[in-house]
Amino acid sequence: MISNPLPMHPGEVLSSVYMVELGLNQTSLAELCGCAPRKINEIVNKKRSISPAFAIILEKKLGTSAEMWVRMQADYDLWDARQKVA
Repeated sequence: MISNPLPMHPGEVLSSVYMVELGLNQTSLAELCGCAPRKINEIVNKKRSISPAFAIILEKKLGTSAEMWVRMQADYDLWDARQKVA
């Protein structure tokens, strides 16, 4: 079996790429997305997943694709499950 590299949690990508590029902090991203700052904090700290519904919000607000966020979350979740089973 080919070993895949460690996948990044989508929260890491959100914070280290998109928030940095757009000059957003957690509070300003929460305001932009119409959600609680706690939700953004939990996502960027890998304590919460990006749901398909929130992926659509990110798509609209950041100009990304919802599919990218959902795929990234699924890849991370599958990797995480494999770690727990192994």
